[in-house]
Amino acid sequence: MAHRRYTALLGLLLSGLLVACSPASQPRLSYDPATLRFSGERAFALQSDFVQRFPNRHSGRPNNRLAAEWLQVELTRLGWACRLDQWEIVNYSRPVPLRNVVCELTGQAPRQILVVAHHDQSPNTVEGADNDGSGIAILLHLAEIFAAEPNLPYTLVFVATDAEEYGMIGTGRYVETHPDPSQIVAAISLDNLGKEFYNGIEMSPVGQFRGYGPIWLLLTAREAAQAAGKLWVPDLRTVLDQIVDQAVPVSFMDQGPLVAAGVPAFGFTGTYPAEAAELHWQTYHTPQDTMTFQSPATLFQTGRVSEAVLRQLLAMTEFPDESGPYLYFDGSRQIWRGLSLWVSFVAFVGLFLGGSYLSGGKLDGAKLRAWRNALPHFLGLWLPLLASVSLLYLLVAVGLMDTYHRYPAAAKDPALYQPRWPAVFLYLAGLTLFLVVGHKSAGHFGNQPSVPAPGQLKSLALLIVGLAGLYLLAINPFSLLFLVPLVCWFFIGGRRGRAGRLVDILLFVLGGLVVYVLFYFFGFVILRIDWAILWHLMMMFSIRMIGFPTAMVITAILAAGLMLITTPPNRGIAEAS
Repeated sequence: MAHRRYTALLGLLLSGLLVACSPASQPRLSYDPATLRFSGERAFALQSDFVQRFPNRHSGRPNNRLAAEWLQVELTRLGWACRLDQWEIVNYSRPVPLRNVVCELTGQAPRQILVVAHHDQSPNTVEGADNDGSGIAILLHLAEIFAAEPNLPYTLVFVATDAEEYGMIGTGRYVETHPDPSQIVAAISLDNLGKEFYNGIEMSPVGQFRGYGPIWLLLTAREAAQAAGKLWVPDLRTVLDQIVDQAVPVSFMDQGPLVAAGVPAFGFTGTYPAEAAELHWQTYHTPQDTMTFQSPATLFQTGRVSEAVLRQLLAMTEFPDESGPYLYFDGSRQIWRGLSLWVSFVAFVGLFLGGSYLSGGKLDGAKLRAWRNALPHFLGLWLPLLASVSLLYLLVAVGLMDTYHRYPAAAKDPALYQPRWPAVFLYLAGLTLFLVVGHKSAGHFGNQPSVPAPGQLKSLALLIVGLAGLYLLAINPFSLLFLVPLVCWFFIGGRRGRAGRLVDILLFVLGGLVVYVLFYFFGFVILRIDWAILWHLMMMFSIRMIGFPTAMVITAILAAGLMLITTPPNRGIAEAS
């Protein structure tokens, strides 16, 4: 009977999701494509000079400083007002000096249009030609072009950032120290744009841990490229990509900190055909990232598209004010945002809160006592999991795990492939000990000698998931995607017998489906570190890339699920033992 109520509640929720979208406003083009002047040959020459003049320029190295100083001199020579911003972080448990080159070309209005490319490179490369010598070359050539044009309507700001490879630290520094980020009406980051086998260009609007680039800016960029003719037209993200992007807002390019700070921004990067995927991987973050694989023709396409977008932005008199999550359906040019989208988020969270209400009887004094009876079992699982997170902090403090400023290592870094096994073993031993102590303590602190009924456990578990959903609503509602498979937990029934318990365990395991997919996607497809993704996850928690409040929520959800498939201790058993 309870299963029918859950099914009816789920059907009601799905029916409520069928809401109408609204038409997305389409940009008006106001620049003249005949004014485009970008030269692929010139960009290629600039790129060759830069990457061969300054190899091994990863953050903290001598050539990193020399490259930044050279960029400051060159842009100043062109007529830009430049400054060198210097500071220091701790990365890989050692101090690392960093430098941004910040250059401005003052326009008629104080509002700013920002272009960012990073001058650092992966420590695994030598020239770092594509990543990101290509972006620096495009930035330099655009600086030449616009320096020759007086009376620009808005101020242009070009920033060559440091430590992009370690989590977009330079761009984060720029926006954090900016006196008024609201003056930045639009921003573009340039990265990986020169390989000869690229066949297109795409836009990444993902923010760093929060936010998503506004649709008006993405549509403006696409329309500006289309108007130029014979240029690659930037791809928009599919609806599924938009959902995943906003559910897991971990940016990999310099637009991330800008979007997170509320600046309208996206990142340009090249795309490649399927048959070039392996070659792209072989030349990404390796010594093979050299000028050999760069092409003037590719730089012409990506640089000219970038110029087209800048000219369109400079020609605009008004900039839309958009905020909040959204989904854009390109085929119908419809957008889903605002109240109806938020209602769907709230309704989904309500599914779990409603399930808690329906399980184990009506909400009255008896139900509250049942929750209190089940609470020690939950705490006996949750507090040990939470203690294991604190143990990771301790492992960093004593030097058994590295300190990182924002992200753990760079792609293809040996630190990702080579777990520190003493830290792993200590963590697993500590987690086991915490769980044993938690189980025994739960038995001692239980208020009743009887074991909580399955319905009581389920009611409390669904309540905890619902409260976790409220937290996600507040910080990033699309992350509710992680809770979608947890609908399976509605059907865990405290079944008896081996077969029944296996069914319940299977339902519990299915609840983590989104997590498994992301593990595979990031660990086996993107980073290609296979099961070392679990070590990567340990580092994400240890450096608080996943903050403690979020860790509390994650462990609470896991403990709620484990509560449904493990035998609760009771006071009588504990006292007898």
